[in-house]
Amino acid sequence: MSWPRSIGASRQRDRIISPVPRTIAINAAIVGERPTGLGVFALSVIQALAGLGERLVVFTSRPDLVTAPNVGVLSAPAMARPERGAVGHVARLLWAQSGLRLRVRAARPSLLLNLMPEGLLRPAVPQITTVLDLLPLRYPEEYPRQQYYFRHYVPAVLRHSRKVIVISESTRRDVLRFYPGVAPEQIQVVLCGYDRERFCAGGPVVSDGGEPYALYVGNVMPHKNLLRLVDAVARARFHAPFRLVMRGSGHARHVAELRAAIDARGLAPFVDWQPYAAADTLPALYRGARVLVLPSLYEGFGLTALEAMACGTPVVTTSTSSLPEVVGDAALLVDPHDIGALADALVRVITDDALAKTLGARGLARAPFFSWERTARAVQGAITSALDGTRL
Repeated sequence: MSWPRSIGASRQRDRIISPVPRTIAINAAIVGERPTGLGVFALSVIQALAGLGERLVVFTSRPDLVTAPNVGVLSAPAMARPERGAVGHVARLLWAQSGLRLRVRAARPSLLLNLMPEGLLRPAVPQITTVLDLLPLRYPEEYPRQQYYFRHYVPAVLRHSRKVIVISESTRRDVLRFYPGVAPEQIQVVLCGYDRERFCAGGPVVSDGGEPYALYVGNVMPHKNLLRLVDAVARARFHAPFRLVMRGSGHARHVAELRAAIDARGLAPFVDWQPYAAADTLPALYRGARVLVLPSLYEGFGLTALEAMACGTPVVTTSTSSLPEVVGDAALLVDPHDIGALADALVRVITDDALAKTLGARGLARAPFFSWERTARAVQGAITSALDGTRL
């Protein structure tokens, strides 16, 4: 860096040169056909950053889903979408080092914000990379094909990132544990928000007047702990009549295992399971539920718990990873390995009106702490810090 020869020269230059507004390029190639997880996070952050007046250029394979005004949108290959599976995964990695690199160079942004753990190696501009969770490193036996990606590619991208955004203290600890090359001061925790217009108390409710229902919303994957949930529901139904409503899908093998477990325990008549919850019906499902159950062994954040709390629905979840950070005192927390404790918690909320009312009220009080605007302002802070820094 060269310093001005005199204060007078500095003042003269200040009069001649006006500040140039920053432009942020956003890598959102992970957004898929039906966004969940990473996709919801990416779209919500883009919308909120645009609402704060940031100049954005977004690269995504679903440009139709980026509806914020005054945002430049450029298409990423459709082959890169997450529903393409392993092919899409490889396509995104190849595109990042070729197509994305060329487009970033052409756009000449102030910074590249990767809203996923993928980005440029040796970027020409400062770069921030987002890590939502490190599930494949926590459960390598379930994700053998992703080991090279998470053990070699992701840490390489993080080494070339001035800042690393994580969505919980739990994920921050995981990044420091698995990637010792990342400095603690390089990491910024940015909590997720939720859609306050959709997820709120007082709207339409899904109810058929029959037995109350416990609701699960999420993928069908081993870390979601759904086989234990089925066992817990079978036990709990001896003490309280209720149904289990499930919305989510996953790998065919995991889906088949879960269906077999439901059938083996005679629960099929009491389980309403559909692969996907339409965006316009999900809030009503939350409001109509007696309890939202999230029995996960691991979560990077736990957005469904927050959405349920915002709707005034009691939550039963586990005392692991990020979940206590999200729910605070607005949920019953259980050991994810203790089937009996999970069954007891479900029975308590279903049979105890006072407890259900208390948990619902606590959730409504806690939910406003989280918002996508707050998330975006924290991201803005990370961007400013990265642009002021020197670490590449």
